[in-house]
Amino acid sequence: MKKLLAIFCLALVAITTNAQTFLDNLRKEEPRQGVVTVTEDAEIDSLVNGNGGPVVPDPNATVVQPHKREEVKKTPEEEEAENLEKMLDTRKKVMSNSYKTQGYRIQVFSGGSTRSDRQKAETTGAVMKSNFPNEPIYVHFYSPSWKCRMGNYKTAEEARSILAQVKKLGYKDACIIKGTITLRRK
Repeated sequence: MKKLLAIFCLALVAITTNAQTFLDNLRKEEPRQGVVTVTEDAEIDSLVNGNGGPVVPDPNATVVQPHKREEVKKTPEEEEAENLEKMLDTRKKVMSNSYKTQGYRIQVFSGGSTRSDRQKAETTGAVMKSNFPNEPIYVHFYSPSWKCRMGNYKTAEEARSILAQVKKLGYKDACIIKGTITLRRK
């Protein structure tokens, strides 16, 4: 038991000694070997080498300033989209005191299942929200495609009048869809 304790103590001393001189071993200049230069804060040296004494700043140490990120310039389109997003309240709203019934919606966009189709549907939804702020906008994935729909219309005539305005905005493929809509109770 005493031999085991002695071996353990010797191993501990060897490890501690090696840890205290780790950077000193790196700094040694040997023939036909490269030179390693380590610049560190005195506090780090104290922690790594276990000096434990008062921390005295190294006058030869260089202070590295943190890298400042360069501000990325945005295109006018990106700035406009960002400003539009800030202006519009794009959070989902839950219509309280409502009921579901059969009615009509306008389908403004229908794409595929790709990420770019999702972005197009969301962009279309943002454009519709800016042009029709009082109309509910629905951007959903109805398998197998992304769709942007708007409105809750009881009659086809209501939907047709809004559809004409949507088509004037350049959405020539917009159409009226019959389905379940959500209306407020009076």
